[in-house]
Amino acid sequence: MSTGDAATPGTYAVRAAHVGTLPVPGWEVYFGRNDTTFHDLAFYVWLVTDGERVGLVDLGLPADPADRSALVTACQDVDPRSLFRDTRGLAAAMRELAVQPEDVDFVCVTQTVTYHTGGLDLSLLPRAQVYLAAAGVLEMLTDPPGHPSPDLYFTATGWSALRELAVAGRLTLARDAVEVAPGIVFEPTGGHHPGSAAVRVRTADGTLGLLETAFLQGNVDGIIPVGISEDAARCREVIRRYRAECDEVIALHDPVHLARFGDARRSEEPARAA
Repeated sequence: MSTGDAATPGTYAVRAAHVGTLPVPGWEVYFGRNDTTFHDLAFYVWLVTDGERVGLVDLGLPADPADRSALVTACQDVDPRSLFRDTRGLAAAMRELAVQPEDVDFVCVTQTVTYHTGGLDLSLLPRAQVYLAAAGVLEMLTDPPGHPSPDLYFTATGWSALRELAVAGRLTLARDAVEVAPGIVFEPTGGHHPGSAAVRVRTADGTLGLLETAFLQGNVDGIIPVGISEDAARCREVIRRYRAECDEVIALHDPVHLARFGDARRSEEPARAA
């Protein structure tokens, strides 16, 4: 898959900025395995651009220390050794990706939990259209499962931003697959949580699927549901379908992706073409 500059409109280059790492026991990662060894989950902000359109996939962890502490506490409730490291906010990720706030046309959020929604700050996204899975928002409002607790779906700043986005007509709560831009499809997938989603991206080498319903590439390669999936059968079905429909499927939390999709060039110029 291409990670360089896209050549034509509607064909996208993909890059990633690492914003945190969380070690978790293997039974959280792989359904049905008594795996007590620890695996690192990586968190990224992804950039997709065709030189005309600029989009972000996921917004990283909360910038506010109190919000981030609440997320850390929830993770440690599962296992006290699950402690985030190497964390940074959306602003730092955007600087690495050489994206200015006014450049961003759209944002696709693949999970309605603050390790993906934490950077939802309109000062960094003054004109972006934001896409979320409607089922994740509804779960928070009507039937929260207890983990995560309702306060971990969005920060107070993020929830306020949702209202402003909705009033401005810049919020899409998707129930089904929706075309975000030519060559970009956002799809609620469920499986891990009802708010889980995926993004299909047309690249020079084919369709790349960015899938939150898989933590590591072992989930994708072995068609193994996430260990803490709310719907393991749905998780398995989604992985199988994306393997069939995409030329390549990326598990969104695998640390291996940084070596490939990270960009050592880190140009100071914005991603949008002049």
